Amino acid sequence: MSNQDVKEIKYYFYSIEFKPFADKRDTHNNHKICIDTLYHLANIKQQGKGLLKDRNENRAKLPKREMFLSSATIIPKERRARFTMALIRKGRRPKIKKKGTFNLESITNIGEVVEVTHFFVDFGSDKNFICVEKNHNGANIADIEYYLKMVARDDLQLARTADLTVYMNDTLDNALQNVKNVLSFNIKMRPSNLDLINEQLKTQFFNGFEIVSKVYRPEFLRVEAFFKKQGRKIEERKKNKIATNMFNKALKVFKKDPTETFYYDQFDVVFEDGTGNEDSFNLLKDKKIISKLIEDSTDLSLKESYNLINDDFTQVVNDLK
Repeated sequence: MSNQDVKEIKYYFYSIEFKPFADKRDTHNNHKICIDTLYHLANIKQQGKGLLKDRNENRAKLPKREMFLSSATIIPKERRARFTMALIRKGRRPKIKKKGTFNLESITNIGEVVEVTHFFVDFGSDKNFICVEKNHNGANIADIEYYLKMVARDDLQLARTADLTVYMNDTLDNALQNVKNVLSFNIKMRPSNLDLINEQLKTQFFNGFEIVSKVYRPEFLRVEAFFKKQGRKIEERKKNKIATNMFNKALKVFKKDPTETFYYDQFDVVFEDGTGNEDSFNLLKDKKIISKLIEDSTDLSLKESYNLINDDFTQVVNDLK
């Protein structure tokens, strides 16, 4: 296959920990809640039913973000679950060209447009590992976490909340500990994620970009800034307190709520440590990601996606146990 004939599929890795209600602590720990939730979802799907959840249900100013599981399979022997999350797309709807004609038909006459995201859960240990095949337009890990959490809380009444872990190298903690002066940053995201990110970070890095997004409809938004002059000696550099404080706040947000890291297509920062040496932080590069190349015309089914990442997922689970 030539480079023009292939596309890259990326898989990200997480784990989820459920916090039981006080009256369930004696019978349901984190691992038991996870297993019960997975089997409950698979059973509902087997009955031909579904559970629709709106992540923006309590956010009056935001459009609905409704999702449901279109596929749910448990593999008892492997202690794995295979799921497909369907996110109902809002906004402008595409049209369909009828075969053999140049006539267009509104897709709303057929049904609603959905974007699908395949994800897999390993419940062989109490870490409850999750592997997600990234779809920029589909449900993300924040949606998946919300869905599982709401099912465990509202439908099963087992867990009051859940915590997510994003697997990265140790650079986040390293940056928090060592950053003393930010020299440059380069941040990129899709306009559709503006409404989803932390309000504090939105104000700091993307203030005013909502108008740009609505008027010009760009594919991406980018903020780039440089604070060092070429050739200037390190000892002569002035401390950039504002940018450094902004970066520190971003790191703390990422550490407190790992789902925030999903919304950025790029988040690169160059900084000085306490000894004047330059170091860097790359949000995407430092995540645990596995990439696969497939034929460009291929749309992977749930089973095909699982088979593609299965061996690597097993290796990641064994490494992180």
